[in-house]
Amino acid sequence: MFGPRSRTGLALLGAALFGGPILAGLAQHDWSVLPVLAALFLLYIAAARRPDLATGAGRASLAMMAFVQSANVVIGWAIGLLLADILGPVALPLWAPLAITALGAGVGAWAFRDAAEMDVMLDSALARIAEMETMTPPSRSFDVPWPSPVPEADDALRRALRALRARPGIDVAHVDRIVHRLHAEAGAAGFDPLYDAAGLDGSLNEPAVDLALLRFSALPQVFDQLISRGEAGLAPMLLLNAPNPLVRAEARALVSGMIDAAVPVTELPDPALLRELAGAFPGEGYNRLLARCAHGGPARIEA
Repeated sequence: MFGPRSRTGLALLGAALFGGPILAGLAQHDWSVLPVLAALFLLYIAAARRPDLATGAGRASLAMMAFVQSANVVIGWAIGLLLADILGPVALPLWAPLAITALGAGVGAWAFRDAAEMDVMLDSALARIAEMETMTPPSRSFDVPWPSPVPEADDALRRALRALRARPGIDVAHVDRIVHRLHAEAGAAGFDPLYDAAGLDGSLNEPAVDLALLRFSALPQVFDQLISRGEAGLAPMLLLNAPNPLVRAEARALVSGMIDAAVPVTELPDPALLRELAGAFPGEGYNRLLARCAHGGPARIEA
């Protein structure tokens, strides 16, 4: 295939550009022809690269281009002089080398007139790819979006709370049925109002509601979305020190799930908190949980 960007086209372009300086040397034209040839070289390369002269970097780039192209012209002219000494000079009018290089520079500038825009587009695309590769999961545009609060979620929560309070104590199977119904009615949007209802202190504490929050957070659809917005640790952090041991065990299990899901260590419980809880609730596994946290200290052996 023949074209200005094909191998043949590039070879002909190079021959035309460098043919002028070499022929000027071969014809033993004096050095006064060199600035004109260098200007033609610079015209071609500047048209192809299009440095931004409004910036210091662009002006520096143009100066470097001028230096390099001047050196190319001098080298080509020197090669021509050497060939003239070896083979003998060739009689050429002064305009002939200039016309050949001018033709090459003109064709090259036209052929690569959109090269700068293409470079900008490719640089932008590569920068975007690099940016996407370094994004943390919560900032990726393809994460599952967190649902906006809806009135239906509050209504569904009120029904769920009535059902939870209708049965004394904690019945895990009963709690799970209510949790699944809440998710079916409100989706992940049920998390926020349920979180507000859980974790109460003293006589206001409702273990069944606390357990429901943890079981709701552990639902795969909800858990994935909590991870995506960096809030998977909200529920367990609220309830790791809950009054009810079953709720505490569920909170520890949820933290273990976070570790298995490789959430950032900044979202895991603070080691100091886990050490305090290990002292407050000995034998419940807080030291083992501490040992699993990547930023935790060494675990003590619990009895």
